[in-house]
Amino acid sequence: MSGWILSSGGNEFSAAYLEADLAALAKRKNLNSELLVVVTAPFPTQLLAYQTAEKYFANSGVKTIMSPILSETDLIIENVTQLAQADAIYFAGGTPSRLTKCFVDTTAETALRTALTNGAVLMGSSAGAMLFGTKVVMPGGNEIGKGLNLLENQIVLAHFGGTWPTWCTQFQNQGFGLLGLAEGSSLLTSVTAETAPIEFGPVSRN
Repeated sequence: MSGWILSSGGNEFSAAYLEADLAALAKRKNLNSELLVVVTAPFPTQLLAYQTAEKYFANSGVKTIMSPILSETDLIIENVTQLAQADAIYFAGGTPSRLTKCFVDTTAETALRTALTNGAVLMGSSAGAMLFGTKVVMPGGNEIGKGLNLLENQIVLAHFGGTWPTWCTQFQNQGFGLLGLAEGSSLLTSVTAETAPIEFGPVSRN
């Protein structure tokens, strides 16, 4: 795989993320390609989430398109193919379990990995960023399942307040690294790890 991953702390589509979002989108193979916005997670306000994203990116001259994948029942070949062929994909925040059901161990995961192999940029905020880790763990420490493991052996803590919860110890003892992303912060990572990660705002590791 040769693409890029942008993980952000939550409360997306605000000025605090503009520098990071544009830096990630600058990695697209085709700078005129549309950004595919996945709003599976923000149920039941999925259309509103897309409209907010559309307006936010349009202000910077970036065209968007809404993914039709709103739940796991939408994983038909046309929608999955759209993922595989995208130059840039954004996962909005919301309910993490909706993302794990759709994108972990499904045809959609295979499509995402194809897109990354072709050099795509994957962007995610809050639940979207959590999806990129090895495990998806809720703020109280409840593990809800596997992530995509695009950030290998990492668990992403979105909306990070600066203090590591006590439950983190159990995952550290299992050999996982922790990535704490405060609201307004992002981490841009090359899948090949040939380029050092780029931090925007307060990014914490443990």
